[in-house]
Amino acid sequence: HFLTKSFKLLFIAIICASFLLLLLFCLFQANLLDSFASVRFDKNKLEYSTSTVPMYDSQNLPIKVLTSEQKNLKFEEINQSTIDAFTSIEDKNFFKHKGINYKRILKAGLVNLSKMKFVQGASTISQQLIKNTHLTSDKTLKRKFDELILTKQLEKNLNKNQIITAYLNAIYFGNGTFGINQASQRYFSKNANELTLAQGAMLAGIIKSPKTYSPLLNPEKCLRRRNQVLNEMYKCGKISLEECNKAKEESLNLKLNKSFLGYNTYYNAVVDEACKILKVNEKDLLLREYEIKTYQNAELQKIIINQINNLSDYTSDTDALIMSIDNKSGGINGFYGKSDYNLLTINRQPGSVFKPIISYAPAIENNIISPCTPILDQEIDINGYTPHNYNNKYYGWVSARDALANSLNIPSIKILEYTGIDKAKSFAKRLNINFDNNDNGYSLALGGLTNGLKIKDVANCYQAFANNGKYINAKFIKSISTKNGKILYTNIETEKRVMKESTAYLITNMLRESVNSGTSRKLKLRNMDIASKTGTVSCFDKNYNSDCYNISYTPSNTLCIWLGATGEKKLPHNITGSNLPTTISQSIYKSYPLASQKFDTPSSIKSIELNQIEYEKNNKILLATQNTPERYKLKEIFAMDNLPSEYSKMFNQIDNFNINGEIIEDGIKLSLIANKYLKYQIYCQSEDNVRLVTTISNKQGDYSIIDKNLTTGNFYSYYAIASYLNDDENKIQKQSNIIKFYLEED
Repeated sequence: HFLTKSFKLLFIAIICASFLLLLLFCLFQANLLDSFASVRFDKNKLEYSTSTVPMYDSQNLPIKVLTSEQKNLKFEEINQSTIDAFTSIEDKNFFKHKGINYKRILKAGLVNLSKMKFVQGASTISQQLIKNTHLTSDKTLKRKFDELILTKQLEKNLNKNQIITAYLNAIYFGNGTFGINQASQRYFSKNANELTLAQGAMLAGIIKSPKTYSPLLNPEKCLRRRNQVLNEMYKCGKISLEECNKAKEESLNLKLNKSFLGYNTYYNAVVDEACKILKVNEKDLLLREYEIKTYQNAELQKIIINQINNLSDYTSDTDALIMSIDNKSGGINGFYGKSDYNLLTINRQPGSVFKPIISYAPAIENNIISPCTPILDQEIDINGYTPHNYNNKYYGWVSARDALANSLNIPSIKILEYTGIDKAKSFAKRLNINFDNNDNGYSLALGGLTNGLKIKDVANCYQAFANNGKYINAKFIKSISTKNGKILYTNIETEKRVMKESTAYLITNMLRESVNSGTSRKLKLRNMDIASKTGTVSCFDKNYNSDCYNISYTPSNTLCIWLGATGEKKLPHNITGSNLPTTISQSIYKSYPLASQKFDTPSSIKSIELNQIEYEKNNKILLATQNTPERYKLKEIFAMDNLPSEYSKMFNQIDNFNINGEIIEDGIKLSLIANKYLKYQIYCQSEDNVRLVTTISNKQGDYSIIDKNLTTGNFYSYYAIASYLNDDENKIQKQSNIIKFYLEED
C-alpha cells in the first residue's frame, strides 16, 4: 500500500512537471515572458573585468588589493580542444540547443524526483554564463525564472561562438581566478591558446567545485576529475581513444605563476570567512557588492608582509605564515603567508608548541603539577614506546618550568602520563582542538597527531593563555554590510572560560622563562614582557625538518610564526623553531610595539617560600619554617587551590653525625663528612682548657684538618658542634661524638 501511494505521488509529480515544462517551452518559444524578469540582460556584463570585494581595516581605511589583470579572449584565441573539454563535461548539446535544454531538464527532473532529492542539474553553458555574470547562486524559483528568461535573451543577442567565448572568459576557477586565460596563467604560466589537451581538460574539471577539485589542495581528486573529462570527450567523439589514453597518462604538470594573488593574503582570508558567514560563494560576494570591515592593523600588516618577502634572504624553498591576534577582541590584525596551499585550511603537525596545550596546562588545571614540580628527565620505555630528547641529552631532575622552557621531551610525556590522556584531551577540546580516533598515545605530548592541526587553531590556544584563560575564536571580519549600509553581520564572538585564571598565568610564567633562558631567548628584549614557545617537527629524513614554529604573546597580542615544507619542498635541518621563526618574531616586536604592557599576577596566585635545600638536594617541595635562614628560602608561585602544605623539618633539627681522628706524625688528623648547609666548630678539650680548633663552612663531603697545637704527655678529647649557616644565635645545634687521644712523651 505504501509503495502504491509513493508511485502515485511520483506519477502525479512527473505529470505536473512535464506540463509545467511544456507550458514554459511554449511561452519561451513565443517570447512572452521577457518582460517578467527582475534583472535586465546587459551585454556589457559579459565582458569580465577584475574586481574585488570592498573591505576596510581597523581604522576604516580601504584595504588595497593587488590583483592580476584579466584578459578577455576572442574565440580564435582559444584552442578547440579546450572548448571541446568544457562542452563535453558541462553541456554536450551546447551547439544544438537554443540556450535551454528542455530534454535535459525533464531528464534531470525525473532523476531528482525518483531519488526524492536534488542529485542532477540541467543548466546549459548559456544558463551558467547568465548565472555567473547577472545572478547570484540563490536556489530560489525567482532566481531560476530570471535565469531562464535572461538565457533566452542571451541566445537572441549572441551567436554560439560568442557565448562560449564569454563563458570561458567569465567562469570562476576558485581563489579569485576568473576566466580561462587567467586560470591558464595561474596553473601553467602560459596563455590559453597554448594549453595541451590534458591541461584544458583539467581546467574544465575544476569548475564544478573549485575547492574540491583544486590541483593544489586535492591533486588526486583533480586528476580523477580531469580523466573523467577526457573520457567524456572520447564518448562525444571529440578525441580518439589513443589521444584520450595518452592524455590520461600525463601528470598534472603544474607550473604555477608566482605573480598571482595567492591563497595566503589577508584579502583572501577575509573573502573565505565572509563566504562561510553568509553561506555564499566568492562570485556572489562580488556580485552583491558587500562591504566588509576587518580587524587589520595596516602598519602591522605591512611589517608582516615585508618579513615574508624577505625570507628569500634565508631560504627560497620554504613556505611561511605570520599571524597576529588582538587578544581583547580575538580579531586577526595581521596575516600573510607564502605557499601554493591555503595555510588556513591545511593541517600541519604542531610539534612542541602543542606541549603546553596537551601536557602542562591540563596537569596544572587538575592540580597535578606546579611550575616548580621536579620531573626526572631520563630515558624511558612505556610499553615499547621509547622517545628521546633532542640530541639524546638528559638532565636528571628538572623543574616543570625549566623542562617547558627548554622544550624537553621526556618531562612532557611523563606529565601527560600523570594527568591521563583522556583528561588531557578533554582539556584541549575546550580550546577547539579536534582529535582523530587514533590519537590515544603518548606521542601526543610531543605534538604527534594523526591528522595534525590547523596553524590558526594552535595560535588561538595561546591567545587563551594570554587572555587569562578565556577563549575567543579568532576572526578576520568585524562586520559585513550591504552597499546601502544595512548591517548583515557583526562579530559578537563571546569569550568562553576554558581554564582557570591561575592555570593561564602559570603557563605564562613558564613560557616567560623560555624567553629568559630557554629556546625563545632571542625574544629577550628590554622593557618587553613576552611569553613564548618554539617547536620543530623533523622529517623521516633527519637532514630536513617539516615544520618550525615560534608562538609568542604579550598581554595585548598573540603572534604566530610558522615555516614549513609543503608538497615536494624541504626545510633544512638547521632551521628550527628557536632560530629563524624566533628571529622573525624578534624583528616584528622591535618594529611594532606589541609588548608595551606587563602581565598582571591574578589574586588566584600566591607566592610561597620553600626550603631550598630540600628542593635542590632531595627534589621535595616542602615549606620553609620560621627557623629557615633567609638564604635557604626559595620563592615559588602556586595556584591558591594547589598550595603545598607540608613543612620541612630540616631547620628544626640536625641529623646525627660523627667526627673521626687518628694520630699522625705531625699531630692529630680529624675528619668528618660535611654538609654545605651547615657550619661545624671543632673543639679540643685538654686537662686545663677547651679551645676552638677550626670552623668549617660551605663545605660538602669529606673534609679533614690536622691539629698541630699539641704537646706530648697529655690527654686530648675532640668533638664538633654543628649549626645552620646564618644562625648567629645557634638556636639549633647538634654535637658529634667525642674521640680521645693520649700523646706519649718522646
